[in-house]
Amino acid sequence: MFLVSGATGLLYEVAFSKVLATIFGATAYAISTVLSAFMAGLALGAYLGGRVAHRLRAPLAGYGYAEIFVGLVCGVTPWVFDGITAAYLALAGGTQNLFALTATRGLLTFIVIVIPTTCMGATLPFLSRVVAAQDGESRLPKLYALNTLGGAAGSLLSAYAILPLLGIRGTMRAAAIINLAIGIGAVLYAQRSGDASHVSQPVSERAAPKAAAASPGRELYLYAFGSGFLVFATEVVGTHLLTLLIGNSAYAFGLMLAVFLVCLGAGATRANKFAERHGAKQGLARGLGWSALALAVTIPLWDQLPRFFAAAGKVVESWAGREICRAIAAFGILVVPTIFMGTTFPLLLARISKTADVARNVGRLTVANTAGTIAGSIITGYVVLPALGSQRSMIAVAILFAFLGAFAARGPARDEMRTARTTILLSGIAILAGLFMPRWDLARLTNGANVYFTHGPPPDDIVFVREDVHGGVTTVARRGDLLTLYTNGKFQGDDGPEMAAQRRFAHYPSLFLPEEKRALVIGLGTGTTLGTVTAYPFETIDVAEISPAIVEAAKTHFQGPSRNSLTDPRVSMHLNDGRNVMLVAREPYDLITIELTSVWFAGASNLYSTEFYSLAKRRLVKGGILQQWVQLHHIRPRELAAIIRTLHDSFAHVALFEGGAQGILVASDEPLLASSARLAALDRRPDIRETLEGQPLESLLEELIASDEDLQRLCDDIERETGERIVSTDDNLFLEYATPKGNVMEYRSSLAASRALLERYRTANVRERHLRP
Repeated sequence: MFLVSGATGLLYEVAFSKVLATIFGATAYAISTVLSAFMAGLALGAYLGGRVAHRLRAPLAGYGYAEIFVGLVCGVTPWVFDGITAAYLALAGGTQNLFALTATRGLLTFIVIVIPTTCMGATLPFLSRVVAAQDGESRLPKLYALNTLGGAAGSLLSAYAILPLLGIRGTMRAAAIINLAIGIGAVLYAQRSGDASHVSQPVSERAAPKAAAASPGRELYLYAFGSGFLVFATEVVGTHLLTLLIGNSAYAFGLMLAVFLVCLGAGATRANKFAERHGAKQGLARGLGWSALALAVTIPLWDQLPRFFAAAGKVVESWAGREICRAIAAFGILVVPTIFMGTTFPLLLARISKTADVARNVGRLTVANTAGTIAGSIITGYVVLPALGSQRSMIAVAILFAFLGAFAARGPARDEMRTARTTILLSGIAILAGLFMPRWDLARLTNGANVYFTHGPPPDDIVFVREDVHGGVTTVARRGDLLTLYTNGKFQGDDGPEMAAQRRFAHYPSLFLPEEKRALVIGLGTGTTLGTVTAYPFETIDVAEISPAIVEAAKTHFQGPSRNSLTDPRVSMHLNDGRNVMLVAREPYDLITIELTSVWFAGASNLYSTEFYSLAKRRLVKGGILQQWVQLHHIRPRELAAIIRTLHDSFAHVALFEGGAQGILVASDEPLLASSARLAALDRRPDIRETLEGQPLESLLEELIASDEDLQRLCDDIERETGERIVSTDDNLFLEYATPKGNVMEYRSSLAASRALLERYRTANVRERHLRP
C-alpha cells in the first residue's frame, strides 16, 4: 500500500506543479514556492501524525483514513484550482512587483495543498507504529524505501504514460481513486486482522515522560536536517546539470526525478546491511563518507556525457531508443553517490525504531529532514549555484558530506574506532579529490549534443557564462565574428544570420496594427525582436523574461542587435513568466509578440494552449495582434496542425509567414488588413528602415504562406488523415508530450517536408486579400 501511495503522492506533486504554473507562472520563484509549500505540508503532516499516532490503538486504520482523506480532497482539488485564478488576481491587485507576487503565490499554494499534503505526511508516522512491533529496526527503513521507489514509479509513469493519456484532471482523479482504494483496504484489513493486536501499544499519559526521555537527541536532528539539506542540494545541482546534458523536455524531467528516486530507494533498501555491518551510528557515518567520496570521484564524468550522446546518435535513431540513452546516462552518473545518500535517513529511522514513542519520533525526524530539504533546495538554488557554478557547487556539497560523515563517526567506544578511522579517511580523500578536481571543458559541456544527438564545431571562445535556477546555463559563444546566445546548449539567437527572422517577429504582426500604443514582448533572447519593436512609435513596451542571465547577456553582448533597447525609457523589464505578466496586467495591449526557440521545452506549451490564447484575446485591444512563433523543423504534421487549430479556434483570423526558416503566426479577431498609406509612412522612419535594411514593409506580405480558410483546410485534411481533431489545452498537455518526439527527425528533411506541406495550401493573391489603401 505504501509503495503505491508513494506513486500517487508524486503524481499529485507533478499535477499540482503543472496546474499552478499556468496560474502563477513557470519562473524559478513560482516553482520553488509550490515545492516549498508542498514539502511544508508534508512536514506539518509528519509532526501532527507523530503526535496523534502514538495515541491510536488502531494505527493501521488511522493510516487508512489518512489515505481516504487524501483521495477525497485531491479528487475535488481540480475544481478548487478553478477559483484560484480569481483569488490570485484579487490579491495581486494588478501589481508586477515580484516580491508581492511571490508572497501571494506562497499563501494561495499553501492554502490549496496544505490539507492533502498534511495527510500524506502523516502516513509514515502512522505506519511506523504498525511495523515497530514487527522488527521495526529492519522494517522501518524498508517501508521508507518502498515509498521512495513508489515515487520513482510515479515520476516515470506520469511522464511517459499517465499524464499524456489522462491529462492533469484525469490523472488527479485516477490517483484519488487509488488513494481511496488503499485507504479502504487498510481500514478493512485492520478490522479483519485486529489492528491493535499486532502493533506496539499506544503511549499512555503515564508513560509519556518515559517516551519523551527516549526521543531523538539533538545530534539525530542535526543529521536528519543535514542529510536532507545535502541530498536536495545534490538534487538541485544534479537536475541543473542534467537539464543541460540530458534535456529539458517533460520526459527528461520525469526521467531525471525517477532515476534519482530509484537510486535513493535502492540505497534505503541497503540501510539495514550498513547497520548490521557497522552498527546504526557508524553505518550512518559510513554512508555519509561514501556519499562524499562517490560524489567527488564522479564529478569528472559530467562533461563526458555529450560524447556519449554524440556517439549514440550515429546508431540510435528512434525516439524510444534515445530516451533509453538518456536514462542510461542519468543512471550512470547518479547511481553510486545517490545510493549511498539513500542510506542516511533510513539509518536514522532505524536508530529510533525501538523507542517507546516511535511514531512521534519518526514524525520529528521527518520534520527535521524535510526542513533540511527545503533549505537545501532554496539556498543551493538561489545562493550557492549562482555564486559558485555547478562544478564548484558539487564539490562544495561533496566536502560538506565529508565533514558531516567525519562528525558522525566520532565516538568514545573502542570498537567504533576502526570504523570511525575508515570513515574519516574516506571523508579526507573526498575533500582532497574535490579540491584538486580538473575544470570541466565548458565548450563540450554546453554543445547541446543531447537535443538532436549531434553537435556542431566547437566555438573559438565562450565569452559569457551564467548559471542559475532561472535559466539553467546561459552562454555566449564566439565563432569568428559571430556571437551566439545559448540556454542549456540550445540556440537562442545570434548577431548574424538569425537576426532577419527575429526582426520579423515584430515586423509581421506590425503590418496589421491599427495603432501603436502598448506592446508586450514575451521572451527577450538577444533583444533583436525588442529592438525592432522599439523602432515603432509605441508609447509603452513591457518585456517578460524569466532569466536574469538572458537579460545580462543581451545588455552586455547584443547591444547592436537589440539597438540598446533595454535603455529605452518606454521599455519596462519584468523578470516574470510572460503568461503571468499578461494575467495580472491592468491595461490591454495592441501587440503581443512571443519569441520562443522550442515548443518542446517543458512548460513552453503553456504559451500554446486554448487557455493561453483566450487570455491573450482578453488582453488585446479591439483589432490587437498576437504573434506566435512555430518551428517548421523537427515537427510532425499532426503537431503543426494542432498548433494552428488551437490558435484559430480562439482567433477568427490567422496568417502564417515564413522568415528565415521560421514559422511565424499572426492572429487577430479582426481581418488581417494592412494599410498601404500607413506602411508607407512607417517606411519613412529611419529606425524601421534600419531594421529592414531598406526593404519596404509592404514587401513582407510576399512572405505570407497561408491564411484563414487555407490554414483551416490544412488542419481539416491532417485531422482526416489522423482521425482526430486535436487542440492543446492546459489540461491535456498535448504539445508538451507530442513535440519532443519530433527531435529525432533530421533538420533539413523535416524543414523541407513542412515547406512542401504548406505549399499545398498557399494563399493566392495575398496583396488583394490582405492589403488596403
